Amino acid sequence: MMVSLITLHSNAQISGKGCDFGGRIATQYLGTAIYYGNANDIVEVYYTSSAVPINKGNGRAYDCEAINDYDGFQVWDSSIPPYGGHVTVPASHDIRRNPSSRQHECVVASSRYATPNGEGTIVGYTYKDPNKCTSSRPNNLPVDDYLPFLVLVSGVISLPVIRKNTSLV
Repeated sequence: MMVSLITLHSNAQISGKGCDFGGRIATQYLGTAIYYGNANDIVEVYYTSSAVPINKGNGRAYDCEAINDYDGFQVWDSSIPPYGGHVTVPASHDIRRNPSSRQHECVVASSRYATPNGEGTIVGYTYKDPNKCTSSRPNNLPVDDYLPFLVLVSGVISLPVIRKNTSLV
């Protein structure tokens, strides 16, 4: 029960290194492997299911569940009096590309030695900027907020066990 009350999700900014493979960045590093049997060509392998989408803008502002990489643009806001107006959405470039001389940098796969699902380039990234991603209710509540509830539930659950054991004495 305590495990279900602990939330592993956090609103903190996430940064790291990943494999950009066409519209998504795989973030979980699995290790290195030989590229299709060529012992002279070693690539980094990233887990396919850890891929985070890239928001290229296209009329969408900052997306907290994506890695944002777009130039500033304007959108129409009909709520601006008297007849609406344009609002500027600032640029967001959360991908850092490093020039590389390697022909093959990374692949994405379901495991380290599985057949790759795609290949790409290694990039640095950040997302979930806390200045842009706020929620009305934090997702990472501490366990001590639930302590009175946990003590009560533990007592109710353990009461029959205690009664049973004290009757044997």
